[in-house]
Amino acid sequence: MNINSEFHIMQLSDSFFPSGMFGMSWGLESLVRSGHIKKEENVLKFIENQIYFQLAPCDCPFLLHVIKAVKQNDLQKIIELDDKYYSLKLIKEVSIASTRSGHQILYCGSDMVGNKNLLMRKFLKKIQAKKSHGTYPVCFGIVTASLGISGTSSVRMMIYSYSTSVVAAAVRLGIIEHFAGQRILMRVSEYANHIIKSIKKKSIENIWQLTPMTDIFQMMHEHSDNRMFIT
Repeated sequence: MNINSEFHIMQLSDSFFPSGMFGMSWGLESLVRSGHIKKEENVLKFIENQIYFQLAPCDCPFLLHVIKAVKQNDLQKIIELDDKYYSLKLIKEVSIASTRSGHQILYCGSDMVGNKNLLMRKFLKKIQAKKSHGTYPVCFGIVTASLGISGTSSVRMMIYSYSTSVVAAAVRLGIIEHFAGQRILMRVSEYANHIIKSIKKKSIENIWQLTPMTDIFQMMHEHSDNRMFIT
């Protein structure tokens, strides 16, 4: 890894980067309000389950496919991947959040690289013309690949960004303190290092996700009148 890639990894992983992740709880808010998540261990288990049943079998493989398509300069493949991923997001609030974050990342990434990446600009125009959705894993993959970040590092960044957004939500909801949040991230890192070894660029037909309880509470969140977070 070159020095620039290392710097960009820190840049994109930082909460200062305007991806919109800080405004999401990924269903945690509804689970906390309902009493299903009350303490540190519950938050850790929630993150681990979401990594195992959502990020590792679905989001991360999509990310790896996008990175490959960027390297092959295959815009049509990226659009197909974007459509496929969007079709898997059946909850309106989640699909809106995914595209909102995706757009933010792509706009910022485009501004960062300027005219150096023509593919990124072409995909951005497709989004602006409403010919593609611009989901989070797809836009994230385009930006990381354009900055020379490897697939493995991109996967780690995605898992880290998700985990920190959930931990930050738990802190803001008042069920854990900041030190507990750092303990959770330390334990998540151990789990992530183990699970990342199994994440491969499998065929799109073999990609799956299974988070029924989280899905139900995210649907409940859509209709809540008292919300702190987007999801």
